[in-house]
Amino acid sequence: METAGDHGKKAHFAALDGLRGFAALAVVFFHLGHWLNVPWLAANSDLAVDLFFCLSGYVIPYAYLRRSKQLSTGRFFQIRLVRLMPLIFLGLLISATYVVLRSSRAGGHVPAFDIALAFVLGCLNLPYFGAPKLIGGPELFPLNGPQFSIFFELFINAFWWMTRGIHQLRLSLALAVLSFVLIVIFGLGGDLPGNFWFGFPRVGASFFAGVAIFNLAGQIPRLRGESLIFWFATAMMVLLFFWPAELPLSAQLLWIAIISPLLVFTGSRIAFGKTFSQCCTLGGALSYPIYCLHYPIFEWINGLYRERFGPQDIAIEGPVVVIGALCLGYVILKLYDERVRRFLTVR
Repeated sequence: METAGDHGKKAHFAALDGLRGFAALAVVFFHLGHWLNVPWLAANSDLAVDLFFCLSGYVIPYAYLRRSKQLSTGRFFQIRLVRLMPLIFLGLLISATYVVLRSSRAGGHVPAFDIALAFVLGCLNLPYFGAPKLIGGPELFPLNGPQFSIFFELFINAFWWMTRGIHQLRLSLALAVLSFVLIVIFGLGGDLPGNFWFGFPRVGASFFAGVAIFNLAGQIPRLRGESLIFWFATAMMVLLFFWPAELPLSAQLLWIAIISPLLVFTGSRIAFGKTFSQCCTLGGALSYPIYCLHYPIFEWINGLYRERFGPQDIAIEGPVVVIGALCLGYVILKLYDERVRRFLTVR
C-alpha cells in the first residue's frame, strides 16, 4: 500500500491521493460491518486492497526506477521499511496491550507466548499460521488483520526491484495477465491460512497492472473526456464497494481488471483545483495511518463500550470509530509517524 509521501506531492497526483484516502475509509466501514454484525455495510470494500496494490504498482516505478542505479538493494529495502513499518509497529503495540488487558480483566489465562509470538512475527511482517482465536486467529496477522496486505506489498516490492532490469512493459503485462488467470481459477484471498497462497496472484495482478500503466502512460496521448472517465469509474467504485451484498467473482474480476486500473490511469492524468487538491493530498496522507490503526482503535473503543454499556451498537460505536480513526490518524501521523521516519532516514 503506497502513500503520497513516497513520490512527493504532485498536483496531477491529487486524484490518486484522494482515491487512496477514500479507499482507506471504505475499509474501515467494511470492518465495522463485520465487527458489529451489519454485513450489508460496505460489503465489498475489501476490494480497496486491490486498488492499493494497483496504486503502488504505478507509484513505485515512478519513485524509484529512474534512480534505481544510484540505490543499492539494501537502501531500497531500508526506504520501504522506514516508510511502512513504524505505523505497523505502533498498531501491533496498541493491539497487543489491549489483548493482554482484556484477558487479564476477564480472569482468563493470558496466552503470553502466543501474544509475544504474534507481536514478534508482526514486527517482522511475517504471517502467524495457527494463531489461536483468543488473540485474533485464524487471521494471519492476529493483532492487526489488515497487515496481511503489507506483507504482500513488501513481497511484490522486492520482486519488482529484483526484476526491474527486465523490459518493464512486457514483464508487467505478462505477470498481470498470468496473475489474473490464477485469480479466475482460485479466487481472491491472502488474509487466512486457507487462502494465503491466493494472495500472491492477487497482489501480482493489480501491482503489475499499475506498473504497466506507468510504462504505457507516456506513450498514450491525452484523451478527451479523461476527467469524465475518471469520475464515472469513481462512481462505479463507490457502487461496488457499498453494494449491500457480497459481489460475485465476475464483478470482483471486473473491478481488478478494468475499473481499478482505469481509475489509476485517468487519476494520474487529471488535475483538480487548489482547494480540492489539498483535501485529496490530506486524504492520501491520512490513508495509511487510518488503514494501519483502525483495527486496534476499534478493539479499544469496542472493548470499553461493551464493558460500560453492554451490547454492541453500530449507531454509537460506528461514528466514534470513524472519527477516532481520522483524528488519531492525523495526530499520530504528525507526532509519531513523520518524526520517526525522519529520524530513521537520518540515522
